[in-house]
Amino acid sequence: MSDDEEKPNMEETRLKMSKNVTLAVKLNGMNYPLWKRLMRVDIVGRRANRYITGTPQPPEPGMKGYTEWEEADMTVFSWIIDNVETEIVVDFAHHQTAQALWESLQTTFESTADPYLLYDLEENAGRIEQGEHGLETYWRHLHGIWVEIDRCQHQPVDCCDEGISQLRTYVATRRLFKFLTGLNARYDGIRRDILKETPLPSAETAYGLVKQEATRLKIMPAADIDLQTGAINDGSSSGQVGHGFAVRNQPPPRPKQPPPRIAAQQPNRQGGFKPDKSKFWCSHCGKQRHTRDTCFLLVGFPEWWDENQKAKARLAIGVEDGGGLFLQGAGNREMTNTRGRAGDTSPQPGGGGRPGDAAFAEKK
Repeated sequence: MSDDEEKPNMEETRLKMSKNVTLAVKLNGMNYPLWKRLMRVDIVGRRANRYITGTPQPPEPGMKGYTEWEEADMTVFSWIIDNVETEIVVDFAHHQTAQALWESLQTTFESTADPYLLYDLEENAGRIEQGEHGLETYWRHLHGIWVEIDRCQHQPVDCCDEGISQLRTYVATRRLFKFLTGLNARYDGIRRDILKETPLPSAETAYGLVKQEATRLKIMPAADIDLQTGAINDGSSSGQVGHGFAVRNQPPPRPKQPPPRIAAQQPNRQGGFKPDKSKFWCSHCGKQRHTRDTCFLLVGFPEWWDENQKAKARLAIGVEDGGGLFLQGAGNREMTNTRGRAGDTSPQPGGGGRPGDAAFAEKK
């Protein structure tokens, strides 16, 4: 057996013993360009490209070496079909060879020179901006759209090498401008520097420069100047270092005032809580901490109120003289008889006092 005959047999044996191919994505009908690229890389990398291209010509059935070729071809067929979604597999599993399966998938899912697809890709490329995305994510999305555009459109210039070169320069300049206009405002400095270069760099070169600037900004943040105080804020985490000399002349910040205290409520005899009486005022006796409705001089003293406390209450609003009580107030003295009923607030004749000045108490 010659060396030429042994070489295919050795490759076919190696293919049968090789491991299965598992791609990062499976063909779902919408990702064919990416899937085709990844699938072809694995097939060519295993030296099995001839099973999907048909070059060289495979042996005819019944000829010598056909059985070995068919076994290797079914191995490549399984690599492809294992990386296709289940709902698509049922429509393509009837093919007999890996080449027939490969060409059928290409015919079904590959779009070339589709004006609607090109329109959609160009529109997406024009709308895309960095926004909240990272620099790498923005570049990856934009560059992926450009790859799709190049794959879908025909070469419009084929007259000469100079015309093709000029077209490529024009397209590269447009893509550079698109990449720069979509960047966030924090890259204004490097954007101006790139536009000053002559000749203009490619979009790929500009991305490398912007990525270098992004790394520098992470390590050495740009300083911001406070226009009101003149202090320089360099983004330091402490908030005290790097703010310039103006910070030294600034008065220290005022400490935060504690919240006003709420008067504590004391439990009463029934186990509940008393309301805050500091703002109560009685219109009858003129005293605080109670109202007219609860004034003992009107409603009567409770049983637990002893005689000493009653006397203190009388002395608090006047002095006792004989059978009546003389109230002191504004130079007038009014005598009232307190032997009557509790709650009798009518003044006696000859008083002359103002309403509300009289107070009644039971004579001790």
